[in-house]
Amino acid sequence: DFLNFWHYGLAAWNGEAMAYYDVWNYNAVLDRLIPGYDYPDQNWSYPPHYMLLAAPFGLVGYNWALAIFTGLGLFGWWKVAAQPLKHSESRLALFAMPTLTVFLLCGQVSALLAVALIAIWRNLDRRPLVAGLIIALLTVKPQIGLLIPLFLILTGRWKVFFAAAGGTIALIGTSLLLHGVEPWRYYLVDGISVQSTTLVDSNVIVLGLMPTVFVNAVMAGLPKSAAMAAHATVALCAMGALGWILLRCRDPFLQFASLVVATLIVTPYLMSYDTLILGWVMLMLLQRSEATALQGVIYRLAMIVSPLGVILALNGIPGAPLAILGLMVWLVQAAMQETAVPQTSPQPAQ
Repeated sequence: DFLNFWHYGLAAWNGEAMAYYDVWNYNAVLDRLIPGYDYPDQNWSYPPHYMLLAAPFGLVGYNWALAIFTGLGLFGWWKVAAQPLKHSESRLALFAMPTLTVFLLCGQVSALLAVALIAIWRNLDRRPLVAGLIIALLTVKPQIGLLIPLFLILTGRWKVFFAAAGGTIALIGTSLLLHGVEPWRYYLVDGISVQSTTLVDSNVIVLGLMPTVFVNAVMAGLPKSAAMAAHATVALCAMGALGWILLRCRDPFLQFASLVVATLIVTPYLMSYDTLILGWVMLMLLQRSEATALQGVIYRLAMIVSPLGVILALNGIPGAPLAILGLMVWLVQAAMQETAVPQTSPQPAQ
C-alpha cells in the first residue's frame, strides 16, 4: 500500500492527481509500472492535501522512499509510544502487535498515525498550538478526526481548536494554490464514492480487515439499510459514552483514550491496520490498574484484531468490532472508578 502513498508524492510534482482519482486509470498506471504482476486493485480515496505530506517521498525512488518511511514509523513508534512505558514487557508487546507487522509489510501509515495521535495527547495542555497543528495534519484521513472538534469543544480546549482550524485552512489553501480546484472536485466525486464502494463490494479478506459494526452486520446477512441502522445505534451509544466521560471524568488520558476508541467505533470506514493506537491505549490502562478477567480478554482480542477479523471473515463469522466495543466498556469502567475517587486537579499529559 505504500505504492499509493508514494504516488501521492509523485502527483504532488507531476500534476497527475486528477487522473489518479480515476480508479481504472490509476490501476492502469500501476500495471505499466509493475508489468507481468497481478497487483491487487488500488484506489485514491484521500483528499488532495495528502499530497503535501507525501511530496518529500516523491522526490526519491520507491525503495529509498519506503526505507525512509518505515524508519520514521519505527523510530516514532519507539520514541513516542513504547519508550515512555514503565515496563519492558509493555514495550515488547507494542512491537509484537500484528498491526505493526502490517505496517512493516505493506507500508501503511498506521504507525505514523498512532504516533501523531499520541503526540496530540502529550501536547494538548502543554503546547496547544503544536497539538492543533498535528490535528490539522490528521485531516488527510478525515475518518480518524470525526470527533476531535466535539472533544475540543466539550473539554474547553479552544486554543487547540482554533490552531487546528487554522492549520486545516492553511493546508487546504496551500493545496488549492499549488494544485488547483480540480483535484478536490475529483476527490469529492470519485474518491469518496470509492470508499463507499469498498464498504460493501470488496472481497472477504478486505471486509475482514474492516472491524466496523456496519460491515460485520452486512457479513451477518443484514440488508445494508438495517446494517447502517445498527451501526448508527452503536455509534450513538459510543458518542454518549464519550460525552459522559468528557463531562464527568477529569482525567486527561481517559478523556483522550475515549475519544480515540469512540472514533474507531463511529466511523463506518475503518481498516484494522489503523487500530495500532489501541495497543498503546490498553497498555497505558494496564499501567494504572490490573485488568479484570474480562478486560484481559478484551486486551488479547484487541491486540490481534487485524488477523482476527480476517480469520473470522474467512469462516463467515462476524464479530471483530466486539474487541473495540469491549475497550470502550473498559474505558467507561475506568472513568467510573476515577469519578468515584475525590480529585484535586487534573494532571497534564506526560
